[in-house]
Amino acid sequence: MKRTIHTLFILSTILVNIKEAHSQQHDRYWIGQNWYFDGMEVMMRFGEDTITYHTINLPEKIQISNGILAMSNVEGELQFYTNGNVVVSWNHHIMRGGKGFNEGASNDDFHQFEPDTTYNGNYNSYTYRIIPDPYDENIYYMVHAFITEIGDCKRVYVPKMQISKIDMSVNGGKGKVIYKNRYFHEEEVAGGFALVRHGNGRDWWVVLRKQDGLAYRSVLFHRDSVVQVVQSAIPELSSDWFSYDDCFETSLCLLNQSMDGDRLLDKYGENWAKLLAFDRCSGGVSLIDTFATGITPLVVDGGDIFDCPVGLFEFSPSSRYLYGIGYAELAQWDLEASNIAASKVKLGGVPWALDEEQNVMIGIRGGSGAFGTGPDGKIYNLERTAHSVIHHPEEPGEASDLCLAADNAPVSCLGPDVPYWLYSARHPNYRLGPLTGSGCDTIISSTKEPLSSVGYGVSASPTLASGQVEVSIILPGYGVSTAEIQVVDMLGRVLHRHSFPPYAYLHILEVGGWPSGLYNVVLLENGRARASARLVVGR
Repeated sequence: MKRTIHTLFILSTILVNIKEAHSQQHDRYWIGQNWYFDGMEVMMRFGEDTITYHTINLPEKIQISNGILAMSNVEGELQFYTNGNVVVSWNHHIMRGGKGFNEGASNDDFHQFEPDTTYNGNYNSYTYRIIPDPYDENIYYMVHAFITEIGDCKRVYVPKMQISKIDMSVNGGKGKVIYKNRYFHEEEVAGGFALVRHGNGRDWWVVLRKQDGLAYRSVLFHRDSVVQVVQSAIPELSSDWFSYDDCFETSLCLLNQSMDGDRLLDKYGENWAKLLAFDRCSGGVSLIDTFATGITPLVVDGGDIFDCPVGLFEFSPSSRYLYGIGYAELAQWDLEASNIAASKVKLGGVPWALDEEQNVMIGIRGGSGAFGTGPDGKIYNLERTAHSVIHHPEEPGEASDLCLAADNAPVSCLGPDVPYWLYSARHPNYRLGPLTGSGCDTIISSTKEPLSSVGYGVSASPTLASGQVEVSIILPGYGVSTAEIQVVDMLGRVLHRHSFPPYAYLHILEVGGWPSGLYNVVLLENGRARASARLVVGR
């Protein structure tokens, strides 16, 4: 055993300086606000078991009470953030050209909500998302819906889809919005859409859905140019039976994509969901199954009883399990079960709302806010002061280790003292690479090499430590292999092992009780050493 570990140690030393230029840590920051101080923002930076928070007094008034999306570069350094109506650079000032989004929409930045104040208000949450340019690390695109509210069961009317371009290489590195509100699709769709990498690992599909969820349109972008549009229908199903409530629930679905991009999850009336297959090469959408998700009665403040469907969903990183939340429950389904509906497990109690002091508001409906998968492989359901976390989403039932905000209060599931309004960020999977052995790379890309070059890397920070150490890994394919780190001392002994969930890249080591000395953090893929980083433990 010592000989094997010694060989591993030598190999890891040889590989110690291997670095992959594109670690794809675009989702490293999530953002919220400090409820107690108007205009104070909270930067939420991910580790695996530890999340750090940094508060900032904003120099300009930017509303973030309904959610906000932050974008980092490939190394995890904050570049900019947006509430859908304005774009703010890393220095917390509105970027050059960063106003005037969604002009003419029902909740655009031109609406003035306070007298004599430029409000820079929120757009409709989760109707805008950001993708990086695969050929220029300074360029990003925001895909966003043009939304007009209407009164029928559709709730919102989306006659157009838009794209806007941001270049972080200009204006002294503080960035500039190059253009905004460019229409790329001008037929009615629902507000929710999915973003999935093309099978070539570079280009992006924007998957749009009709309001009733029975027809889909996949728009393929090469950089910011539409190069293909694919239409799909679900002829096996009908919406003729929809009631008003069925229509309402279906029209609001966010359309979730799995981390591997092969599956979509969509609502089908109040009590049903559609599990769909997505072809990353052709852009086609097809039906796998429908299953009942359940409607649960809930007694709220005042004694009224509401029938509560499950309305928001998220896949586990491997796509094995599905999680859903409504006003009355948070549940899990096994998507590999012969009867998906029968596999449902209710996790925790009722997701009641929480006030700013983390007190449970029994009888007041909570349960809102989208899910977001963090770079640590955990699933977060954050909505203002209600912070719920699924710690082990690849495990069945109670083993998934849900910390439900209402069950854990007044201590936040994010830690003992997190009094902030926070929001789950719905990023696409930036670490989804090309399909191995696929013949679908038919898009003429460019003479310049794409950013998804092959390579392995591991880093430990700080390199001289006496407490917590953040370990970050880089893989050529985050979802196709089993990645593990081992921490090895100078005698060849393995002191610590950790296996990463699919598409995760962060882990926190606690070395406070370790003997002082030199250690190697070795990255293994399928049992084979690929890279290493040195770590010095000292006092």
